[in-house]
Amino acid sequence: MHVHHRSLCALVALSAFTLVHAQFGPVNLLFESEAKYPSRVLAGDVDGDGDLDPVTYNSGTGSIYTYTLRWFENLGGGAFGPMRIMFTGSISGSAVTMLRDIDADGFADLVVDNTWYRNDGTGAVTLMGAYCPTGTPARLLEDLDGDGDVDDVIRQANSVDLLINQGGGTFTVGASLGAPGITTSLAVAHADLDGDGEKDLLIGGTNAQQGWYKGLGGGAFGPQQAINPLAQPSTPVCGDVDADGDNDLIAFGLPGGTVWFANDGGGTFTVGDTIPSGMPEALGDFDGDGDVDLTMDSGTSCDVRLLRNDGGSVWTTTNVEQVSGYNLVGTSYHGADLNGDGLVDLLQCSGMDLAGWYPNTGAGSFAPRERFCQTMAAAFDLSAGDIDLDGDQDLVTASYTGDWICWYANNGDGTFNGQQVVTEHANQVSASRLADLDADGLLDIVSNKADRAILWNVAGGSSWTPDTLPGLGVSRAEVDLDGDLDLDLIGSGRWYENDGNGEFAMQMEPAFVAGTVRAGDMNGDGMMDLVFGGTVVLNTGSGTFVTVPGGPSLGVFDVGDLDGDGDVDAVNYTSTLLTAYLNDGTGALIAAGTQATPAGVPRTLMLRDVNGDGFLDAVWALSNGYTHQTYYTLNLGNGQLGPNALIDPTAESAAAMVYEDLNNDAVPDLVTARFRSISWQENLFFNAFRLRGSVFIDYDLNATFDPTDHTVPYRLVRTDANDVLVWTNSDGAYDLPADTGTWKVWHSPPSIYQVTNDPDTLQATLTAQQPIATGLDIGLAPAIGDTLPFATLTQSGVFRCDDQVTLWLTLRNNGTFIPEGILIDFELAPDMTLDGTFPAPDSIVGQHLYWSVDSLGWFQEFQASIALTVGPVGSTAGFGYTITAANLPILFEQPPFLFTVSCAYDPNDKLVTPQGFGSAGAVPIDQEWLEYTVRFQNTGTDTAFTVQLLDTLDADLDPLTMEVLAASHDLTQIQVDAQRVALFRFERILLPDSNVNEAASHGFVKYRIKPNAGSPHLTAITNSAAIYFDLNPPVITNTVLNTLVDCSLHEALISSPSPDVLEAGAGIQYQWFLNGQQLPGDTLPQLMPSLSGDYTVQVTSAYGCVALSAPYTYIFTAIGSQDAPALRVQPNPMNGTAVIHLAEALANGDRLELVDVSGRVLRSLRPSGRSVVLHRDGLAAGAYTVRVLRGAAVIGAVRVVVE
Repeated sequence: MHVHHRSLCALVALSAFTLVHAQFGPVNLLFESEAKYPSRVLAGDVDGDGDLDPVTYNSGTGSIYTYTLRWFENLGGGAFGPMRIMFTGSISGSAVTMLRDIDADGFADLVVDNTWYRNDGTGAVTLMGAYCPTGTPARLLEDLDGDGDVDDVIRQANSVDLLINQGGGTFTVGASLGAPGITTSLAVAHADLDGDGEKDLLIGGTNAQQGWYKGLGGGAFGPQQAINPLAQPSTPVCGDVDADGDNDLIAFGLPGGTVWFANDGGGTFTVGDTIPSGMPEALGDFDGDGDVDLTMDSGTSCDVRLLRNDGGSVWTTTNVEQVSGYNLVGTSYHGADLNGDGLVDLLQCSGMDLAGWYPNTGAGSFAPRERFCQTMAAAFDLSAGDIDLDGDQDLVTASYTGDWICWYANNGDGTFNGQQVVTEHANQVSASRLADLDADGLLDIVSNKADRAILWNVAGGSSWTPDTLPGLGVSRAEVDLDGDLDLDLIGSGRWYENDGNGEFAMQMEPAFVAGTVRAGDMNGDGMMDLVFGGTVVLNTGSGTFVTVPGGPSLGVFDVGDLDGDGDVDAVNYTSTLLTAYLNDGTGALIAAGTQATPAGVPRTLMLRDVNGDGFLDAVWALSNGYTHQTYYTLNLGNGQLGPNALIDPTAESAAAMVYEDLNNDAVPDLVTARFRSISWQENLFFNAFRLRGSVFIDYDLNATFDPTDHTVPYRLVRTDANDVLVWTNSDGAYDLPADTGTWKVWHSPPSIYQVTNDPDTLQATLTAQQPIATGLDIGLAPAIGDTLPFATLTQSGVFRCDDQVTLWLTLRNNGTFIPEGILIDFELAPDMTLDGTFPAPDSIVGQHLYWSVDSLGWFQEFQASIALTVGPVGSTAGFGYTITAANLPILFEQPPFLFTVSCAYDPNDKLVTPQGFGSAGAVPIDQEWLEYTVRFQNTGTDTAFTVQLLDTLDADLDPLTMEVLAASHDLTQIQVDAQRVALFRFERILLPDSNVNEAASHGFVKYRIKPNAGSPHLTAITNSAAIYFDLNPPVITNTVLNTLVDCSLHEALISSPSPDVLEAGAGIQYQWFLNGQQLPGDTLPQLMPSLSGDYTVQVTSAYGCVALSAPYTYIFTAIGSQDAPALRVQPNPMNGTAVIHLAEALANGDRLELVDVSGRVLRSLRPSGRSVVLHRDGLAAGAYTVRVLRGAAVIGAVRVVVE
């Protein structure tokens, strides 16, 4: 059962209480870009597996990834593993950063300027210090001597020398290059300049050693050879510029700019031409045409640019990708073969949180950007919904700069898994709305990209299928326009009618103009209308639309009922103002009030009831330069807007917000899609300040909850902060709402237990800075020995014919004595079939199931569930059990009881024990406990993830006495609020629907509670419950009734309304006695005595009270003479007819009459001979007299009873 909207009444009912301090909690990041302000990108074999792993450096602040160098394992084939931290620390923008295997162990180490950090093979590095013992290194770090490790060249005061790696990262100064002479700067290139297969050294910079040195092998180099003086002084780089197969010289930093010099193949260089570029971060033959290309500085943009070389004569700036965004440091590049195809791929990163790579196609171009890390890159849209059908709210974002839509799976507690890509390479995608468009129960995604206007959800987000709309249109909103209960799509000048299965027919509609689209019933006709940037378009319901004349100009706005009059209003946000527009009932929006805002660019606005008062409030975001903030503005209740309140002062270009319950606490929270992260802030209007702890058995009496202690469920914990009552849940933990201040917390245990804390009342101080106190653990230990075992059995429903039923047998030790060697003998009626048990019984013999429990410690519980199938209608069902212990007599015994199976019942119901007498459920006025059971079943079409029972306690019950006796599943929250609403919450219960698993679809809560002491006679106590399955409307149970009755006030009285009749006082059941002997069959209110004696009557009242009257002495006087005819009635009692028999015919003048108990003559009867038929003919049930009169005297009579 899954719906996506929560009713206000349900929310308010589930909230413990509302605080007067309106606020949201601190910012929590659900997701943060792994590339936050990345300033450089590298690649190296970090894990020693032979491929190159990408590495980026984050220079941004205010992040868990601030100033970190992170690497991503290359899994091969263009796939990458999760982010791992390599190094944490500040690296200046001018520092030279490289990955080189300094110690020749196969793992790329980190080099920052002259310092190196050893990689242990996991990517984590340890500072080793300067690798150069003297002088200034050129930071070449290539293998110069052919021994497999990296060497370098250093500049000293009067020489340029080799720096030879001796292995393990130890370097020594080697041979000098060239003649001694003053050195001011040094730059070195290492390449084969003369085509002999050996790499040579080319020395640049300002020094006496400028020139090139032929590589002789083994770390030896020939004498200094001059290069073209026009190339001096410069920073040399070598590459094949003219595509002739040799390495030419590119001289950077010359007075005239960058110049390349052509190599004749033997190391002689002549001027080629200028290059319109400074020093690149990467160069290589990126386009595969045989000559070297350069990456280009992008300035303050985030574009990815190459300077493409055409033989050294033509240099063309080419955009690999144009990225909309501003970046102070431009784009950083690196060239490396990431996918192992032998081609140099292009890596890049920029301040827009972009970090990715472009696979080299080998055909002179790059494939679209691919990801190697998780990053947001300018979130633009945000939606929430249950994508994977696990009962919690997942998130989906559209990244405008990243060009992708991603979703994030909620773990159920408000924490999220990483990004899962829905689609990418969607340039400037800005929409990612969730909607089930094909009625398959899965939420699909609607985007603003025509080639993927819809992304169909396949198997709960495991994959997504892109689809288009007719005419390659896109949807701006999803609304049921035609009232057929599916979502149609709103385009520009058109709309797309949904056939219910996700097939769309395009309908042209010129009224659908430009502007942000919102939907609502603007004129109260039951049809969804549309608002296009302030233009209200009314839906006639017949496929036509009418524009309301006039209307305001709305930009960033939302719609909803602001003033509680049932129609849809609007709030618009401009750079300095919120304006409320009230609907006049016809759809016309009229400005009604404003609220000034701080200056800024409006980013987003939504209307939501954030404080639970039933009125929609405004939540909005602004940007002003480097200031990014979110605010709320409360609705004062009449559509007037109150003052603004800051939510997040560092909202990082908040682009979209949703208001959803992410952590399953029944209270929606604020979720914000920011530039490089997703944040959520707990809504503290409902539960800002909390007192949290547990109740536990303190085995070592140290008043500290140790790992060897165990918690105690279902114990009442109180605070002086408010009147809310909270019980520990199934895990023994409690969570009390409070407010700012210093509060006490305590638990009053049964008399046989004592609190081990000293003092036994705990105390905590809550402030705005520290709103939650934890660790308020209350220890218990036995005070006196006592045996208080407890057992209860609950069944999931009545034993309905041919259906499954589940029984739960719960045994708990509430005492301080520990029963041992417990044996449970559970007996089933023969007509019932056993389907399964948990836990499995130790043995089954015939219809008997046996469980053995070694012992049951303090407050420990054993529960067995038994799944059964009931027989056909008329069969016999029933059960019984006996529970014994080796060190105690019989603990509990329920003799088997049998009953006949019926075929109908409501699976969601409320039971009370005792049921009480009669329709009033009468119980004694001193009834100690009323035991309530709420049973529920998921009869929906999908798993229920959260079940909540709301049970408003009758005013004549004492909430302080409530005790939870048993529950089918773990209870995560138990409380009674100040309005006496008891909440029993099963979070993540995962209750299957009855179609999938009937036996497991049931659950229950059983508790007992005492009536208020001193309740008067005839106090009526009613109880029912509301059962919430996830966010569905509640199922309301039946109402049970008990009436407290003082039977001492009931008495039986006898009166005599006529000489021959005795009558009992009011009641519903009667039994007459003569001289203490029961008169069989005399069970009516009236009695016609036939003998003298002491008559008494036992009267049962309507409330089941039984009383015996005082004796009533009756003297019987004969009513006939000796010649009176004998009378006999058959049958007697009678129903329809009876025959009155006379021993002889009546004498002339005798009369036969039927009279009631008051003596009133009802009929005169005329016998035919010696009998007469008496027809009931409307006679009410009761006693009557047939009498014979002679003259005025009664000479004979007989009593007749009519049933």
